[in-house]
Amino acid sequence: MNAFSPEKRTSIEACMVEEGFSMLKEGGLRNIRIDEIARKCGIAKGSFYSFFDTKAAFIYRIMVSKREEAKRELQDHLQNGKLSFDGLYQYLLWLAQSDLDIFAHLSEKEQQELKRQWPAAWFNNDGNNILTVSRILDCLEKPRQDADKLLFANCLKLIALAKAERQVFASPAFESMIESIVRLACETVCFQSC
Repeated sequence: MNAFSPEKRTSIEACMVEEGFSMLKEGGLRNIRIDEIARKCGIAKGSFYSFFDTKAAFIYRIMVSKREEAKRELQDHLQNGKLSFDGLYQYLLWLAQSDLDIFAHLSEKEQQELKRQWPAAWFNNDGNNILTVSRILDCLEKPRQDADKLLFANCLKLIALAKAERQVFASPAFESMIESIVRLACETVCFQSC
């Protein structure tokens, strides 16, 4: 196997993550082909496993990468290091309209398979939800003292679920529904005067 410089490893890993996410979006877990990812990123198939022990670990890295992208976007919505009500609203709307959620591209069966393969700490849990919500709340200019972190997290999950099951909703009202849920999420943690 090749010994890659740290810079080259970072570049190759980024390529693999993007190629893997593209394949995931096209057809779920069954569409991820390690040999094709390796070829497109200019490495031997065996070298893939010097980056990731398993396909499940690779999928987890894709998820982490997409979370990091969302964090960078959050930073772009801060003004003077803080997030106003409008900034929070615009960020959550961007998040709702983005295509970062790997679970939106997985069948229920594939999600359950990952849940069996991943350590419990990797899968969605209330501790991770509170941590994510707390990071956002820490950015607010004037958060509500009575902010309900779990309700806020549930609003975000509701948006993700709605996106994943879009076909069951009345299409003409879908965007308005998402905007209403985003507004509710914002009102749950922040005053409009923030």
